Parts: sequence; C-alpha cells; structure tokens
Amino acid sequence: MANILVCEDEPLIRQCVMDFLAPKGFTLFPVSDGTEALQTMEENSIDIVISDINMKPMDGITFLEKLRAADNMVPFVLMTGHPQIESYLHGKHDLGAFEYIQKPFDFNLLLSIIKKLL
Repeated sequence: MANILVCEDEPLIRQCVMDFLAPKGFTLFPVSDGTEALQTMEENSIDIVISDINMKPMDGITFLEKLRAADNMVPFVLMTGHPQIESYLHGKHDLGAFEYIQKPFDFNLLLSIIKKLL
C-alpha cells in the first residue's frame, strides 16, 4: 500500500490520523514540522503528504514550497484549523496542493481524498 507522511505538530491530532489510517494498510511516517518532513522525505519513498499549515519551526506552506522548488510533485494535502484565503490560493493554485481541508474534518473525507490520489 502507499507510504504516507503525516506532518502535524499537535500530537493528539497526529495520533488520531495515524490511528485511523494504520488499519487501512498504509505505511505511515509521522513528523511534527516541515523540517522533520523534509528529512523524512529524503530518507524514504513517500507517495502522499498530509500536512498541517501552522507549525514551527517550518510551516506546511514553506515545506510545500521547498518540495516544489526541488521539482518534487508528490501529492500534497494541506489541513488547517485556521483557514485563510491567502494560504488556500497559494497552496492549491500556486503550489499545486491536491486538497485543502479544514480541521476538524471527517476522517472518511481524508480517506476518500487518499483513495483519489492513489
């Protein structure tokens, strides 16, 4: 099955995503910010990225920008608890994020997005 990087700084949210996706057969790579995510991407073959936007030290938009600057077009799903039109437009239209979802979200919605990407 697919290798999915889950980039979320809130441990509880990250664990909930992991707990939901793990039984579905995915191989999961949990990280807490964009810096860890980039390192994980260098060391592993990742098929899909699910990333929060608001994280420190590197946020999800900067992480996505760095991937795209390196010509890495891995399917990318942005999630946020604080939606802003600027991050939506930049993430989806400028950087090619596949989806932008607002937390809290329905885990079945996330699963359907992953299935579309696969």
